[in-house]
Amino acid sequence: MKFVCSKTVLNQIVNIVQKAISNKTSLQILEFIKIDAQSDGHVSFTANSMEICIEYTSEITVYESGSVALPSKIFGEIVRRLPDGEISVTIDPKNYITDIECGQSKFNIQGMSSEEFPPVPILDPLYTTTISQKNLKDIIRKVYPFISQMDARKPVLTGALFDFKNGYLNVVGTDSHRLAVIKTPAGENQDNMKFVIPGITLSKVIQVLNDDDAVVNIIVSDKHILFDFGFYQVYSRLLDGEFLKYEVIISATNSIKLKADKQNLINSFERANLIINDDLLSKTNNKIPVKMNILYNRIDISCNTSKGYVNDSVEVEHEGGDLIIGLNCRFMLDALNACDEDNIIMEFSAPTSGCFIRPEDGSDRYTYMVLPVRLYN
Repeated sequence: MKFVCSKTVLNQIVNIVQKAISNKTSLQILEFIKIDAQSDGHVSFTANSMEICIEYTSEITVYESGSVALPSKIFGEIVRRLPDGEISVTIDPKNYITDIECGQSKFNIQGMSSEEFPPVPILDPLYTTTISQKNLKDIIRKVYPFISQMDARKPVLTGALFDFKNGYLNVVGTDSHRLAVIKTPAGENQDNMKFVIPGITLSKVIQVLNDDDAVVNIIVSDKHILFDFGFYQVYSRLLDGEFLKYEVIISATNSIKLKADKQNLINSFERANLIINDDLLSKTNNKIPVKMNILYNRIDISCNTSKGYVNDSVEVEHEGGDLIIGLNCRFMLDALNACDEDNIIMEFSAPTSGCFIRPEDGSDRYTYMVLPVRLYN
């Protein structure tokens, strides 16, 4: 097996495919990239963690067809550090020893047979749709921080719900302590459907999305999802289980409404965050609260920890009564930083009910909710 490819192209391919490699695996073959070179010049590069699979197919000069599995880490580092120019890759089919040459640089690494490499998932499509890469990237950026990183009781919450309904797409993330719902038009002819994509998959997909209007085709089967970018495809399993009934939560009526400058709030919470003790956070599941005292046309934000005490004040436009509530500082910063507008609306109803953050224009383009934390002082 032998093929030749420019360093620029090969480096791009390897960088994308490597995103499917898991840092923790008990199977050695999953640390490898499978390369299939066809005599017609089509070469496929595949990485598969059994959770995520990425396959990239490109037209490359092929002198001898064949298949091999190469260790991802060392192969990727070699490609990145070779000089610019044409890279020649030659594999001995008897022992899978691989020669990599570019200019005056030569490497020799040990490959493996690709026979035990897990196959690319085969999908029986149930739903298909398209979305611009820019839009999908923005949605993932806003929802990802709210997805549960680990939930043994309800693993489905380690993913984001994609809910296509009545011409709109609602993407929902929650870790049971906070909630994000992003709503965007999906097309009048779009079928109603819903599925849950693992958070780890979204963290990989966002790395290969562009900031333009190029579209990505999404194909959904009973157990898997495929993001088709043309030259490369990202496959992932879907999560099973009953997701949170988010529509009931975001339809709550709140009697206290504030209009505030988003950046002023961010600055105030970041100042409060300076005195939050990291050691205490690890022992209390990050529940040391920031105290918000909502008064006429202002919010007093304070926090008291073993590091010290902080008190800050932010001017707001205020409707409704006064309120004192405790909130997780980091959760509030995640929600505020996900808002694009200069001004936002915050809604409250009681010290034991959530804080809602919505657009200034009153639309439902996004809704963030953070549950309160008990105040001890």
